[in-house]
Order: sequence, then structure tokens, then C-alpha cells
Amino acid sequence: MARLAVYGSAYGLDGRDAAMKATQKALDQLGALKPVLAVAFVAEEFNISEAVSGLAGLLGDTPLWGFSTVRPFSEDREELNSVVVLVLAGTDLKAQVQWYPGFSHDSQETARQLMRSLRQELLLPQAVMLAADGVAGNMAPVSSGLAELATSVGGALASGGYSSGKTYLMGKNQSGPGGLAAAILGGRFRMSCGYSHGWRSTGAHFTVTKATDTWVKELDGRTPADVYQTMFGRPAREWAFPPLTDLIRLYPLGVEGSPGDPELVVRSPLRMEVDGSLRMNTPIPEGSVVHLMLGDPGKCLQAIEQAAEEAVCGLGTARAMVALAFVDIAWLNLFETRTQEIPQAIQEVMGIVPVLGAYTLGQVIRMSTTTQPEVLNQGIGIVLLGANE
Repeated sequence: MARLAVYGSAYGLDGRDAAMKATQKALDQLGALKPVLAVAFVAEEFNISEAVSGLAGLLGDTPLWGFSTVRPFSEDREELNSVVVLVLAGTDLKAQVQWYPGFSHDSQETARQLMRSLRQELLLPQAVMLAADGVAGNMAPVSSGLAELATSVGGALASGGYSSGKTYLMGKNQSGPGGLAAAILGGRFRMSCGYSHGWRSTGAHFTVTKATDTWVKELDGRTPADVYQTMFGRPAREWAFPPLTDLIRLYPLGVEGSPGDPELVVRSPLRMEVDGSLRMNTPIPEGSVVHLMLGDPGKCLQAIEQAAEEAVCGLGTARAMVALAFVDIAWLNLFETRTQEIPQAIQEVMGIVPVLGAYTLGQVIRMSTTTQPEVLNQGIGIVLLGANE
């Protein structure tokens, strides 16, 4: 049975034009096969609606899933002002995309709508790919709902436009901020995930003494800005403004788990507020013990290998078609002028399987169908798409 995973990339000054060029490059490789699913990553320099217009003009009724990112990449290269488009084809592969524009306003209702769609699906979903707003909305209800289904789950939190308080999604030929897009895969599709990160504890740890929703307001009775002043020597008031606010993600918090569990769950700050609190995209409960973390480029490269090995192992006997890599935007600052090493290392590890990806504000990963999907930060999530023979 013929199956193909082909892609095109293009860059320029006009989002619609770049999207059309990238899409045409992919479609030209399909031959007589009909597209089943299209995945697109759009650089934040482009207007998302214009890019979607260009994509839809060539893809027609092909289900479209994707999001805006600070930078997309394909195989061993990354470019600003670019669009990357993946097209999957195969008569025994099934896909549809659901679009939920109200995710940021009512995440609970979005979770209910998604679960209704999945339960009504005539074909048992083999996997679900999620793309969600990276700044607003709460993924917890969605994760809880999906825990009821024994299906693979992977995806990311969009990053494009986050500095202005919005991130942009696309699904079902629609687009906008504050949404959630779900690609539901059936037929012979198979999907597996791997995740790892390259951050370590500095040894400094604190108790969250005050927190409200996604704001951490006090650590050991002091504002986070005061704590960062003590740790790094820069005045507390400077952390809410450039350049320090642009670097705050380099110093995330590692949350301790249950007693005896050595693993820290890394949670990333989106920014330092002017009142000295940390704005997170995932809540940290009061009473949690958190460690101040630092990144290590060498450990991040090792994390790529670990995530890839987990994804390959999880796919079992299915044939891998393409790998989607979702890398935390903190890696861009950590690697500075060496960012090309990231896609190059991913492609080297994955071998002949093409690798496409984006820099994100979080990774959505379900390592086993017996566990709940998690929203993770600071690392790399590899979603490996394949098909049963």
C-alpha cells in the first residue's frame, strides 16, 4: 500500500505567498495520491490568516492542523520568515481536524466538546495531535478527558506572537488566537512520543508560599523578583523589562513530586510581572517545593537522543513516516548563535526519517495509554507518525 509523507518549505516577506510555495512543493511530490492530512508551522512574522488562505487555496478540503511559531524548521535547517508544510497520503490512513476557537475562554467546555467528538467518531481514533494556545487556556481538563481513552496523544503549545500576549492556531481551514486544534488519526495511522529536557537544579530550592492560578507570587515569603535578584545580582525591578524579561525562561522552576521521587517537573515562566510575580502557563500549587533550574546545551543534545529513542521504541512494528519535533523556545536563547545544531542533531538521530518541527511554549506528551497526557516545558517532544503494514 503506497503511503507518503512529503513536505515543502519556503520563506519570504509575504505569508500567503510563502505558504503557497511550501504547499506546492509538497503536493508536487505526491503524484496520484490524495492528501489525507496537512500539517503547517508558520513563522510569527506572518499574519496567520493570510498564511491559512494560501494553504487552503491549494489544499482544498484536506484537513489542516498547525500553529504559529517563533521559528519553524525542517530536517537540518531553520529559517525566519518561513512556512513548513507536511502532507500525508495513503488510502488506508484516516484523519480529520476539529477546531475549538473558545479554548482560552472556557477550557472546560472545550474539553467536553473534544471528548464528544472522539466518542462519536465512527472509527476508533488511533491517535490525537493537539495544538493549543501557549499563553491562555488550561490544558488540565483536556488532559483529564483524554485519560479515559486508550489512544496516543502528542502535540504542543503555540509560541508565535506570545510576546504580545497571544498565540495563533490553525485547524479545519480556520485560524486565530486562543484556540485548540485536534487532529484525530485513524485507519492504519500509528503515533508514539518521546520527551526529555536538558535542565538541572542549581541546588537552590524554595517553597511556593503564595500562588494564584498561573501566577507564582511568593517563594519563601518573598517575591520571585526578589529571589532572582539574590540569585543573579540584578535588581528586582529590572526582571520585568527587557533584556531580562526576554531571558526569564532560561531560569525555570523544577517542581518536586511525591516523596522519594527524584524527578523534577520543569515549569517555565512566561514573564516576570511588574509586581514581582512569575506568570506561568501551567499552575504550580501553593506548598510546592521548587528548584531554580539552569540549562546545559550538552544535556539538551543528550535529551534529543533520549526523546528519539523513546519515540522509536513506542512505535513498535509500525513503519515510521515522519517525525515532528517540538522544542522549547528556551533552547534558542541557550544555544545562542549555535541554534542550527538543534535541527541537525534531531535529524542525525532520526536517520532517514524526515524531521519537521517548531519552537514552542510547551510539549503535550502521553508516554503510555495507561497514563494521563502531560503538558511539559523546557524540553523536546518528538511525535513520531507511522503506519501499520
